[in-house]
Amino acid sequence: MNRLARLVVTFALLAAPHAVCLAQDTPPALIPTLDAVTVSGEQPGPGLWRATRGGHTLLILGTLSPLPRGITWKTDEIDEALAQSGALILPPHVEIKPNAGFFGRLALLPSLIGVRNLPDRATLKDTVPADVYARWLDVKGRYIGDDRGVERYRPIFAVLELYKSAVKKKGLGKSGQITRAVTALAEKHGVKQVPVEYTLLVDDPRAAVKAFKRSTLDDVSCFTQSVDNIETQLADMTARANAWATGDLAALRDDRRAAQRDTCMSAVTEGGVAQRIGLADVPKAVRERWLAVVDEATAANAQSVAIVPIDDLLGKDGYLAALKARGYVVESPDGGD
Repeated sequence: MNRLARLVVTFALLAAPHAVCLAQDTPPALIPTLDAVTVSGEQPGPGLWRATRGGHTLLILGTLSPLPRGITWKTDEIDEALAQSGALILPPHVEIKPNAGFFGRLALLPSLIGVRNLPDRATLKDTVPADVYARWLDVKGRYIGDDRGVERYRPIFAVLELYKSAVKKKGLGKSGQITRAVTALAEKHGVKQVPVEYTLLVDDPRAAVKAFKRSTLDDVSCFTQSVDNIETQLADMTARANAWATGDLAALRDDRRAAQRDTCMSAVTEGGVAQRIGLADVPKAVRERWLAVVDEATAANAQSVAIVPIDDLLGKDGYLAALKARGYVVESPDGGD
């Protein structure tokens, strides 16, 4: 899921008086032949990108989620890099907060109840075509089981629940242990950890939540694609997870399925509520914040290390391209573009 899509989902789950962190991936594809198998054991990971400017070096680890649960990541390269570095730039972190004080946040809580649910007590059976609903029941039974609550979810949230459960059953898991391993090594070497934080303050959050609950998200087509293509999409996720683990950068650079997912999500992310609260502007703002932190850290240290989601790194609008535009010479771990 692209960063904007994740932010829309995050806004919809703003069900806490504090900030909400970004959620991770989902969505569609075609129909597979064989069940994909995750790699296991000790694996090297993708290696480190190198960006240099003016005699200063930035080494970048691209992370991916989900990853095979059975792997042990070989940390020799990142350990050696941190031993010679003055700063570790942490992954970009986005928070969405109500622009209100403590009591304003408490007053917001009642309006958040049911934000994931369809309006007017409708169900998925009432909302999606009958043939699509029949296919939904099949994949739901396979991956979620007998959960009646999800039947009241908006289609996009039902799909997120489906993929979350399916990913676990395919032997995949979140990649938080990768970042935790790197920060532990930074602590071992006494390396300063530098956060990259961006906060979006939502004015009149109660009105924004009410508008979201009233809105009709154009997410039935995305729901249909996701239900129809879940097996191939899971195979693609497994292939990318394996590619990260084994260091197959050519496979990671193949973003055709990612483009398909973004097309699926665009109808949801380009809605009026997202535009109204400024979500569309966040990815660019986060990238600019990250670049500013990188410039400052690299100027102050001969060598620094950064952790960035690999989907944000790669592509013509990715962070690596932005570094090149700022005069950095960027080298890939495998010598590719």
